[in-house]
Amino acid sequence: MTTDAERVAAAVARCPTVSRLSGGMVGEVATYLPGRRIPGVVIREAASGPEVSVHVVGWYGPAMSEIAREVDSAVHSVLPGHRVHVTIDDLDTPDRDPAVPA
Repeated sequence: MTTDAERVAAAVARCPTVSRLSGGMVGEVATYLPGRRIPGVVIREAASGPEVSVHVVGWYGPAMSEIAREVDSAVHSVLPGHRVHVTIDDLDTPDRDPAVPA
């Protein structure tokens, strides 16, 4: 069974302005599931209603607002009605190896 966090992560990963999901500065942003974790996505029930926090590393070039809009749209395609918080933790360039910290 695919969880909501997995569906959100897959939708965001398909965004052309997104290089990858980000776990935050020390990997603290994640959904923890039995035996695995989904980095970059946290879904919670807040007093104001359901919320999704997504942390990404975008591609250098598009405006930050464009990256955020695209991620917001991707999340709403999976979880309509949720408030979405997008954080852009970093930017990648095509020649940068994402496995090596900046």
